[in-house]
Amino acid sequence: MRQTRNNMNEPRFLFISGYWKDDKEKFEDYQVKTSDGRDENDDNVFFYGMNEDVIKDAIKQKENTIHEFVITSYHK
Repeated sequence: MRQTRNNMNEPRFLFISGYWKDDKEKFEDYQVKTSDGRDENDDNVFFYGMNEDVIKDAIKQKENTIHEFVITSYHK
């Protein structure tokens, strides 16, 4: 029997790089979780609920977002 997975419910992680708006200090490979659900193993998660479309939009907007940081790139 072939097992299928429901990707909609499966948390995904992406990694973003960018800089802080206030002092322009760069950061690299901060882990973001595409879902809002938190669990006890999420100690390394920087941001929740940021899917790939949100990240791409934030990259286009540069400093014109509500966040305290600017995303310049990401990877899976």
